[in-house]
Amino acid sequence: MADNTADREAAFHRGLEAYHAGCHFDASDIWTQVAQDEPDETNRRFLQALLQVTNAMHKVRHNAELRGSLHLLERAIVKLNDLPDVYGGIDIATFRDATRVCLAELKRLLSVAHKELDPKFIPPLRRIGDGPVLQPPAPPSAAADPNKLLQDGLTAYRDRRFYEAGEIWEKFRQAQPEDAPARTFLHGMAFVASAMHKLHRAKSPSDAAQLLEIGLDKLRSAPEGIGGISADSIVAEVSRVQSAVERLEAEGTTEIPANLVPKLDG
Repeated sequence: MADNTADREAAFHRGLEAYHAGCHFDASDIWTQVAQDEPDETNRRFLQALLQVTNAMHKVRHNAELRGSLHLLERAIVKLNDLPDVYGGIDIATFRDATRVCLAELKRLLSVAHKELDPKFIPPLRRIGDGPVLQPPAPPSAAADPNKLLQDGLTAYRDRRFYEAGEIWEKFRQAQPEDAPARTFLHGMAFVASAMHKLHRAKSPSDAAQLLEIGLDKLRSAPEGIGGISADSIVAEVSRVQSAVERLEAEGTTEIPANLVPKLDG
């Protein structure tokens, strides 16, 4: 993940080009990396709104997943409502209005059991100025105890404070040197925690399944024994839960078993 602010601003524009080209998955991947490093709350809200709309467009165009897309657009509109009409060099007013129109169209499609969204309803991202002024990532605390951060995250995770656990592990990851083996492991753990937040708080098996898949990719390439935890054991446990989540997604249910949480103690 790039820490250089100029590189991240360039990455933002690459994501914009990908969105304009209809490559929503690529745009989402790029903007996810940019957003994770951004300390400014308004910039993060802006990027998260773009991500939610972009992920919704990817889902509806490639997976015909209307219900999950609808929920993403609803959450994006809440964030867009908090932004001025022009922000980050983007015509937010037009984007916000178009997102509302797209949301209404998805609801109509659901009501008539039709799954194909006309491309004209994809919200346009009109660039009318310079891009967002991103802020340098906050430096990690030199006094932070790595073992304590790992255990604090595990405690939050066990207490089902999944969002907090993911935030702790992401901060721990950023505190590691670029070539540290623990970075990949911690990234995977953070994605799993985010997936559980999506599953049990947002009731979105589709979002959770995507995050679990990314987390598994990270964990499978992580070394054994980080913090005394077996990566192989965690991979097996996360894979078990991912299969169950994919079944829930296929069934289209939002009834989530409370015990559907992978153990991360290794």
